[in-house]
Amino acid sequence: MRRNVISLGLVWLTAFNLRVILFAIPPVLPAIRSDLGLSYSATGTITSLAILVLGAASIPGALLATRYGARRLVAICVAGLGVFTISLTLPPAVFWVFAGSALLTLSIALAQPPLAVLIRRWFPDGIARASSLYGNGLLMGNVVGASVSPFMSRALGWRGMFLVWAAVALVGVLLWVRFTPRDQVAAPRSNLGAIARDPRVWQIAALFTFQNLVYFTVATWMPFLINDRGPGFVATTLLFLNFFPIVPLFALSFVRWQYALSTTFYVVAGGLAALGSLGLLLGLADLVRPLAFMVGLGTAAAFVASIALPPLIAGDESEASTYSALMYTAGYLLAFTGPITAGMLVDATGTITSAFWPPLVGGILMAVVGSLAPRLLTRSRAAAAR
Repeated sequence: MRRNVISLGLVWLTAFNLRVILFAIPPVLPAIRSDLGLSYSATGTITSLAILVLGAASIPGALLATRYGARRLVAICVAGLGVFTISLTLPPAVFWVFAGSALLTLSIALAQPPLAVLIRRWFPDGIARASSLYGNGLLMGNVVGASVSPFMSRALGWRGMFLVWAAVALVGVLLWVRFTPRDQVAAPRSNLGAIARDPRVWQIAALFTFQNLVYFTVATWMPFLINDRGPGFVATTLLFLNFFPIVPLFALSFVRWQYALSTTFYVVAGGLAALGSLGLLLGLADLVRPLAFMVGLGTAAAFVASIALPPLIAGDESEASTYSALMYTAGYLLAFTGPITAGMLVDATGTITSAFWPPLVGGILMAVVGSLAPRLLTRSRAAAAR
């Protein structure tokens, strides 16, 4: 029992570390741009590059777990996350900001599929609880990274902030190595080709894609919209994007409703994301906090539902891992276009508000896909159960 509690805690801490550093980057992009003299397009590329790597490395993460063991791969990746976060502070600054961001994101992407395997393996009688805790760690990493980092950056500088988060990751990997149970079996081999031909995986990926595009674009460019109001205002506004929306979502852990397969759930989520993005596009700066809350609630709801789908749809541990890897791959590879396209629009028009065209389109597509995919998934699930 005590070992399970410790393992659950370390799953939460690992999930937290996989997000806190990634989401610490957007709030300090204005400071990085100012220090390094980057264009808006180049600044947007930092986030887009991270999203691209998240997608490109997810399938290799599943394959590497099969070869080297899921627990060992997670330890190596979290150690790499700490080291590459430190590299963001090294000279030459422009090179390491881009290279370090890509490499730390590579560590995150490779760690996600083996964590799904370990959750199923370590907690066979409590998969739902462990998955919920894992999701909570990811969301809390989002919140703390986006909301606390501006204050840390103001006190320590953006380089000092990254050093603090790197230290947290390195402490986390030491605890992981010391206290988690050793691998008894290798990660399951998966038939990637067969699962890639399953239409359900692409329906899941479609639901995952557009919420990513909306969230990452808004998280990247909203600080620019309100940067003249100071880091305190930016930090508290990011609470409306990242923290306050997850409070009502905690209730989903206590209801029997299969929200991850609900058309209404996704349509409402997409509608909220689109309306919030529209307000930002129109430059309604006085309403930026409620608009941020709408975007945050819509995208967080779709995110929580999407990551719950692989274990719901898959028939076994191997399928769940590969479904997750393909979902992350397609979702992030397509979503990376959002922040960089937004940066190009800002450079072309000279107005920050034009950055919110991509999330407006993404929110609309969230609702459209959400009106179709869940019904198809429900039918295929019912057919498989017969």
